[in-house]
Amino acid sequence: MKKTSELTALICDNGLFVEMAVTLAKTYKKVYYTVPWISAFPKMNLGLIGYGLEGVNVVTDVFGPHFDEVDLFIFPDCYFGPLQLHLVSLGKKVWGARMGEKMELDRVWMKEEMRKAGLKVGPYEVVHGMDALRKYLKSHKNVHVKVSKWRGQFETFKSPDYKFVEPKLDEVEHMLGAFKYITDFVVEDDLPDRFEYGIDAYTINGQFPTKTFGGIEIKDEGLVGVFKPYADLPEPVRAFDKAVTPLLKEFGYSGFYSAEVRIGKDKTGIMIDQCARAASPPSELYQAFYLNLPDIIWQGANGVCIDPKPAGKYGAEALIHSTFADKNWLPLDFPEEMRPYIKLRNAVFINGRYYAVPQATGLPEVGAVVGWGNTLEEAVNMVKKIAETVKGFYVEVKVDAFDRANEEIEKMEEFGFKIF
Repeated sequence: MKKTSELTALICDNGLFVEMAVTLAKTYKKVYYTVPWISAFPKMNLGLIGYGLEGVNVVTDVFGPHFDEVDLFIFPDCYFGPLQLHLVSLGKKVWGARMGEKMELDRVWMKEEMRKAGLKVGPYEVVHGMDALRKYLKSHKNVHVKVSKWRGQFETFKSPDYKFVEPKLDEVEHMLGAFKYITDFVVEDDLPDRFEYGIDAYTINGQFPTKTFGGIEIKDEGLVGVFKPYADLPEPVRAFDKAVTPLLKEFGYSGFYSAEVRIGKDKTGIMIDQCARAASPPSELYQAFYLNLPDIIWQGANGVCIDPKPAGKYGAEALIHSTFADKNWLPLDFPEEMRPYIKLRNAVFINGRYYAVPQATGLPEVGAVVGWGNTLEEAVNMVKKIAETVKGFYVEVKVDAFDRANEEIEKMEEFGFKIF
């Protein structure tokens, strides 16, 4: 097996994890990066993501002139399952979920698989069409509206009461157009009397590292977590992993893996979201937090599951938001010495400046600030200090998420779980 310093890798991504290429380029001999861009009228906003970034070689074709040169194909995101299987059939080494991406992209199928495995599934309904969704939400409060596969249509949103969510529904209906008649919405109960805990790891054919990272996410804003033995994770989280291990083996799943579980006072867990890719957060964190990430990926693609070597015991991450950036180019400024702790999405580096390239997906997230330490306070303070240096138009680093995370930690301890 080649040493990591001898490797040529190609990362096939959708733009969110371009920093993975920057990270691996520090160790691998060469890193290529590509984002699918093909359409009748292609745009550089997709095809040239990664341009100018440190050590990143942007290519516009997975099966281009560098194909035979590539030792390792890396897929940090979903929607590439068939391509991964094809590469495996050609004898290539691949890091990715393969068709295990279905565990995330087909919500209803996954819920049925969990039932078959003896896991508890939260109350939900599949509602067909926008008219039926409006009717359902008028009689059901405090529910979450989701869609399978087509996450670019809209992100999950909560409906506390129809009168408050009606403008959001108007927006979704307008965006869907005639597809509003045929779209299936997955509507899940809120499960308020539970805390949420997630494992953020990787799995190699159903095998997990003996030590890993887990924590509390404040959706779309940030995360705090702790590195500890896998055996010390909450039992409901480990029970879920054990139950889906046959699926992971069946898919040949060898890549990043996260699962968010809602745990109650009864000590039982309900899995709410399976993430069959690099989660965001905290994948931005463990690009710097896991000192041996290049080896984890290479060994994993060869069927070997090794343990991470963390930079500290605790980790924290706060996402960078700008409401301006979704439809406009956003230059971002920060001191060069802070660069290792600032991870950008859809990024390029041109004429001495970093830019977040607009993607018009409706999301304000343009990156993250990460930090770690021997205590949770150290990790959080590291992020807060770095966040003060990040400047840009309408830019806000969501450090307030840490206060809400503390509230979740208090709830965990109230329920009898001492994790942090």
